[in-house]
Amino acid sequence: MNLVRPADAVVVALAALLIGAAWASLWSRGGPAEFAEITTSPASSGGPVVLDLGRDATVEVAGRMGPSRIEVRDGRARFADSPCVGRLCVHAGWLSRSGQVAACLPNGVILEVTGGDREFDAISF
Repeated sequence: MNLVRPADAVVVALAALLIGAAWASLWSRGGPAEFAEITTSPASSGGPVVLDLGRDATVEVAGRMGPSRIEVRDGRARFADSPCVGRLCVHAGWLSRSGQVAACLPNGVILEVTGGDREFDAISF
């Protein structure tokens, strides 16, 4: 008795191709970012700060616990320093692909790199 018939093998192969095509089109890396957008909570009166990733800069942003320092260099952005305890925002490292986000939640500062093709992930799916 044969447990796998030829038609079953065709269905499995087509399903594997469909899953591979969906992964390639939906979960591929986003394009390079163009801007870094910094928002604070509570929102400052001026709104979000937008930095061009093409120009190197260091900016201090006031947060609930104190200032967070954001660094832009070589088309990338990162939290260089923050007053929070765990410093997960600093350990997030450099952000360079559109749609990547690092946040210092205790300090209420969020850094997102935008512009270009956004990175598509399961959260925004």
